[in-house]
Amino acid sequence: MKLKTEAKKADNITKAEYEVMKVLWERGEVSAGQLYRILQDKIGWKKSTSYTVLGKCIEKGFVGRTEPDYICHALLSREDVESRVIDEFVNLYFDGSDIEFLRFFLENTDLTPEELENFQDMLEHTS
Repeated sequence: MKLKTEAKKADNITKAEYEVMKVLWERGEVSAGQLYRILQDKIGWKKSTSYTVLGKCIEKGFVGRTEPDYICHALLSREDVESRVIDEFVNLYFDGSDIEFLRFFLENTDLTPEELENFQDMLEHTS
């Protein structure tokens, strides 16, 4: 699936790494200590878990960190990450076929008539 924003090629993002990214997208720049406290409150992570996952995000190029206060910020937008995840999903489970993915989605979801109408409007207004 080719989406409007091409994300730079990087490693796959894990669910844990995605949790870190969500905090950074919501909050912008935060210190590593603030990030740990937010993740502890939000999902119960221990300090070591937060720092390990943050380290992986930095290693993979998802997160930047500035010294000396260890201020962290997202290097990829939410759209970039989500585009990559959807591309990987479609490639893995639908042999890269956007049409097969959409067919499966439409046949296996209980969309309301209003949602179907909105979907049709989106299709008609997509270039």
